[in-house]
Amino acid sequence: MLTRSTIEKIIPLLKKDLRRAMKMKVPGFPRPYYCAYTLRDIHWFNTWASSGSTYRRRSDQTRNVYCDLRVGSYRNDQVMDGGLLDNDEELESVSHVSVPIDDKCYDGLRIAIWKLTEAKFREALTDYNSKQSMRVSTVDKTRKYPSFVRVKPRVFKTFPRFHYVDEDKWVRFCKRISKWLSELPDVGGNWVEFDASQQTKIFVNTEGSVIVQHFKVFSLMAGVRNLTSEGAQIEQEYVLNCSDPRELPTMRELKEILEKKYERMCELVKAKKMHAYSGPVLLYPKPAGLLLHEALGHRLEGSRLLSSGEGQTFKGQIGKKVVKAPLTVRDDPTLKKFQGIKCIGAYDFDDEGTPAMNTLLIENGVLVGFLNTRQALSARGHVPNGHARNKKFQRPISRMAVTIFEGGEDALSMEEMKALLIQEIRRQKKPFGLIVYETSGGETETTAYDFQGFYGEISYATKVYPDGREVPIRGVDFVGTPLQALNNIVAIGKDQEIDNGYCGAESGFIPITTISPALLLSNLELQAKDEELVTQYILPRPKL
Repeated sequence: MLTRSTIEKIIPLLKKDLRRAMKMKVPGFPRPYYCAYTLRDIHWFNTWASSGSTYRRRSDQTRNVYCDLRVGSYRNDQVMDGGLLDNDEELESVSHVSVPIDDKCYDGLRIAIWKLTEAKFREALTDYNSKQSMRVSTVDKTRKYPSFVRVKPRVFKTFPRFHYVDEDKWVRFCKRISKWLSELPDVGGNWVEFDASQQTKIFVNTEGSVIVQHFKVFSLMAGVRNLTSEGAQIEQEYVLNCSDPRELPTMRELKEILEKKYERMCELVKAKKMHAYSGPVLLYPKPAGLLLHEALGHRLEGSRLLSSGEGQTFKGQIGKKVVKAPLTVRDDPTLKKFQGIKCIGAYDFDDEGTPAMNTLLIENGVLVGFLNTRQALSARGHVPNGHARNKKFQRPISRMAVTIFEGGEDALSMEEMKALLIQEIRRQKKPFGLIVYETSGGETETTAYDFQGFYGEISYATKVYPDGREVPIRGVDFVGTPLQALNNIVAIGKDQEIDNGYCGAESGFIPITTISPALLLSNLELQAKDEELVTQYILPRPKL
């Protein structure tokens, strides 16, 4: 994170280069009408240990600049398909994104920005001509939509303190925890990792905005694994991402958490493997949040409505019922805390200089709106809601930030949800149902070319019999198609849980927060995991 004095030195330099950028011209080609620079300065530390030994210890400072240079006019510029394809790492401009970290001499920074701006101008002209040429032979359904809408210039600066990270302490911490894990019976492998990232983001544009924001993410991760008798790898992981280091567990607290993970690993090693399933499933809050994020959230990103290559599941559905259950969805980047825990997806302004807005997307199952950017989703009346986000060199597109899912007045307690699951099992005359307690990741496909599906990786689940008895199972992950899964929701939980994590999409890997209750689905399909069976170790573990 940069100091106040350093920030105040960099801002005038960026403004000066903005003025230079607007003077570029090539006869017969459109001139720039808008330019913005986003400078990110990142201080980073990471350490990783296994079996009591440190494998990695690194600390670094990096700095990069994203240049959004647009040619033509606010009505029509070079950006196509909502900017989803503006992420080619082979472009010349990408080689100039990384800039010097030297704060005593800014000559290198000025040279880097000059080369970056020049490259972005040339690429913008090429894209503009390509866009105009394509319109000769193909229909552009978004032709009447403004390419970029104006927003009121803002000056917003914050100057929080840099958090000192005791690197030696965290190296010792990871070593001690990994040593303790390695000494537990039947642990074939273990790892513990700590990561700290502190970022200053400076945004300036030719409209007069100057925005300075700061972001901190501290991550603690640990895992244990072992092989089943047939050679399948069973792993249990703990991952915590937070913005406040005071939310990190102490060594004693982490041991208590990992003891439960270890017990679950031992259960799963002995558990029976399932190969497929279709029937009632109760998803605990975090797995439910993952399903809704993948099946619903990405399809509410408005930039996808501007791309001809996207499936556009909910296009033209404003005001219509898209989920049978009384589900309400909103995304509020201004929500800094939930139940005392900081939201790592929160921010005040997005990466186009638009103030973040609490955006209602679905109300009681009815589609109300989409996450959007400054690229219009209609011919008139477009109002940006502050969800343009990017990681580094990619064009900002509409992305989730702090996504909140909630039920209506009929939301149920967890005890009521479990009782309803058993009723559903009996109603369908199924031999059993499933409860998914934990997941470790997921993905979805939104393009028109591919199948409209989603996937969630299950890390712990149980088979539930009509008498309420639960038995751990392994070997399956949940899959499905969005509309079918969403309309199979028969009950929504009352209690919400926060899940701080990361999401990858066209504009990069960014921090997000998901707040979700539990969900009961009358039917959800599970498929066998893609597992590679390996043989047991030939030599016994060495005595240490």
